[in-house]
Amino acid sequence: MTRINTNVPSLIAQNRLQSSNGDLNSALTRLSTGLRINSGSDDPAGLIASEALRSEITSLGKAITNTNRASQIISTADSALGEVSNLLNDIRGLVVEAANSGALSDEEVAANQLQIDSSLEAINRIAQTTTFQGRKLLDGSLDFQSTASSVSSISDINIDQANLGAIGNINVDVNIKAAATRASISTTGIPTSTTSTKSTGSLTFSSPSPDAEAAGTVSLANSYTIGAEATGTVALANAFAPDGEATTGAISLGSGATLTIAATDGGLADGSKGNDTIINLTTNTTGTTVNYDANTDTLSVSLQEGLDETALAAALSGISADFGFTVGGTGTTDSGDAAGFLTGQFSGGTDVSGTAQFTLTAVDGGAADGLKGDSTNLVLTSGASTSVTYDADNDILNVTVADGATVADIAAAINSTVGSDFIASNVVDGSYTYAAADNGTTNPITGGTDPTSLGQFDIEAVNGQLADGTAGNGATINFTSGATTEAIYDPDANIINITVADGATVADIASAINADGNFLTRNVQNGNALFGASDLGSNDPSLLAGTDTTSDDVITVTADDASADFDGRTINVVADNSLAAGTASASLDSSGNIVVNVSSNGPVGVGSIASAINNIEGFSASVTASDGDGSFDILTDTTPTSVDLTGGVFGGGLNADLVVQLRGSQGSEVFQFEKGATLESIVQSINLVSDATGITAEDDGGNLKLNSSSYGSDSLIDIEVISEGTGGTFKSGLTAVRANGTDIDATINGITADAQGNSFSINTSTLDLNLTVVDGSASDFTFSINGGGAKFQLGPDVTSTQQARLGIGSVSTGQLGGAAGRLYELGSGQAKSLTNDVGGAGQIIDEVINKVTGLRGRLGAFQATTLDSNLVSLKETQANLLEAESSIRDADFAQESANLTRAQILVQSGTNVLSLANQNPQNVLSLLG
Repeated sequence: MTRINTNVPSLIAQNRLQSSNGDLNSALTRLSTGLRINSGSDDPAGLIASEALRSEITSLGKAITNTNRASQIISTADSALGEVSNLLNDIRGLVVEAANSGALSDEEVAANQLQIDSSLEAINRIAQTTTFQGRKLLDGSLDFQSTASSVSSISDINIDQANLGAIGNINVDVNIKAAATRASISTTGIPTSTTSTKSTGSLTFSSPSPDAEAAGTVSLANSYTIGAEATGTVALANAFAPDGEATTGAISLGSGATLTIAATDGGLADGSKGNDTIINLTTNTTGTTVNYDANTDTLSVSLQEGLDETALAAALSGISADFGFTVGGTGTTDSGDAAGFLTGQFSGGTDVSGTAQFTLTAVDGGAADGLKGDSTNLVLTSGASTSVTYDADNDILNVTVADGATVADIAAAINSTVGSDFIASNVVDGSYTYAAADNGTTNPITGGTDPTSLGQFDIEAVNGQLADGTAGNGATINFTSGATTEAIYDPDANIINITVADGATVADIASAINADGNFLTRNVQNGNALFGASDLGSNDPSLLAGTDTTSDDVITVTADDASADFDGRTINVVADNSLAAGTASASLDSSGNIVVNVSSNGPVGVGSIASAINNIEGFSASVTASDGDGSFDILTDTTPTSVDLTGGVFGGGLNADLVVQLRGSQGSEVFQFEKGATLESIVQSINLVSDATGITAEDDGGNLKLNSSSYGSDSLIDIEVISEGTGGTFKSGLTAVRANGTDIDATINGITADAQGNSFSINTSTLDLNLTVVDGSASDFTFSINGGGAKFQLGPDVTSTQQARLGIGSVSTGQLGGAAGRLYELGSGQAKSLTNDVGGAGQIIDEVINKVTGLRGRLGAFQATTLDSNLVSLKETQANLLEAESSIRDADFAQESANLTRAQILVQSGTNVLSLANQNPQNVLSLLG
């Protein structure tokens, strides 16, 4: 049915045509862009997934760029480190060459040092100039920052990598369970060194000798000499006499009066200062005046005219404190009295000074006698009268001086008032007046002495006289008074009777004893002291120590070797009729004892006997005491009893020859020691080559202790006793024949560390750290890593897990080094230069080479394992994500081409159908027409 108002077929055709046009536009867009999704309406979910993948792909692309850049930085640093390694190898060669000091001249060594200095400068230059786009790589700016320097037990630290996370800090907690140890072996097989002694014994041949004589000391306690009295000088420095004052003489006035002018005592013109004063004399009508100019030494006097002598005297009275005026004669002043300037009118002025003094002496027998007068205080005071008192209790001589008293008055008062205690004499300038300024205390008295007592002398019996030998023992002294001084010895009563004359001295008594001839006095003390009457009749202690003795000739026999093996050997003396007179022979019997055959045909000199013994192999003999007659007669003298040799001691050290090989971590050495080699010499021999073996030796309380130079399981001591003589104990005393040290046992942040000697390390995703502690340290410690390091962004996400921090330390000569020292120390004038310590230089350069090589290896490992593998992984991930994103968003060309063809056909078909649909209404119009 055909409708007029609504052309339904046309509407349907339009809708279809519109849809086909949409499909055609979509196909054209996809084919022209190559994308399936060109807007969110194309595929909302697909768009979201595609954009997420695109973000990841972009981040991966930057991560790849970052990784490539990091690899380029590492390559740059490694290239520079390679040049540093070359320079270090050159330096090592120069050090080794310089060690050949026996073949190199000083100039050649200096040339090597110059080359080393140049290489050190080059290394410092490389450290400062190695950069990547302006950033320095090897100056230490890329090293980690930590507080490890505050830990005293850390000797070296390398922080290779550390993930500091979001907080930029990581704490390191180190717990050392056991310290690293050295290999150690001891031996008790070396006897402790002592003083070596040889077996010895003595043959004694006795003969008479001079007796020892009785002796003693005679002390005459009551003898004495007169004591000296204390004395001194009292100087009164402030005592004085009035100065003589200058004067003019009489000046005649025109009217007949006279005027005399004199300087006043104590005034400005006092004493000699007034001499030659100039006088200016004038007259006036108004009044009398006086004026003195001390600067010009001019006295100006103006007299009033018309004054008679009395009025003039009154006018001048008291007018000047510096001058006095005397008016004489009669007359009245007038204008003619003006005499003008009179020069040289003043004369006669004199100055005096206080030099008064006197000698003060304590009186013999007085209160200040002898030592009691020493340091007596003299106290001077002013008073109403001059008087003197002595305070013996306080040793003070009090002197009161009246006003105006002279020095002579003081001396007279001392002599008249004290009298028996002090004497004042030798008065100087006694007329001087005492000055109050001398009031006070002086101490002028010294030199007092008390009587000397204890006169004494030593007394000894004379050899061969009546008191010879023991006969003098118990001899005493009996003193009596008499007309003369003499001594007589009574041998029956064993008493020395001494008569002492009045006034005899100790020396007189000693001379009297000497004169007797039986005793001799020596060491007379205080011989001039007077003999005290209280000594009469007293007996000194008995004389003692007299002996009747014989003296010995002694032959000392000594084994040639220090050993106890000779102890107990005997020396026997036997008679031999077959020997000529004066001869002797000696031999060993089957037991090793010494038999001495002495001629029985008369005396034999002890020297001949000693020579005979000395001829026996293994023994020495000599005469060590010759106090006797020097000979031995076997028929008349007592034959010495059998003597045993004793006291032989082996002095310690090896008790047998020894050949031993020591092998350590650095090499081996064979040592040969002879019997008796001391522990000290063995230690010295082993330590001499410790650098070649890695083994050191020490005296451990008398035992030999061997230690490896290094610490850890790689340290080694291996002892092989190649040969040891009979009786040797070196091998049997060893605690072991092979020993190794142990590595340090430690954890870092709870993780068990890999250890080698005193060094230990961990390598985790967050921390790669290597630590070395001082030898044998077992102290726990903590520190923090709070920054630094070269941070590389290696992943697509900005998180700590996709970043890596690598520490690159400084390679300057001041930083490169280890336990042996720093590289700069190899420079000229430094401690490890070629001329100062070439061995130390070798140790430092080896440590530095190892450190630089380790840094290069660490950088290379980071580049090869971390960066290169990360780069491969990133690229593979990027390819997969690109493929995934393409599968979501990219257009399928075949599909979209088919869609385009279909859409084109539908558009054309729709257009035709729409024209057909519009023909029906046209047909209706034709019917109406």
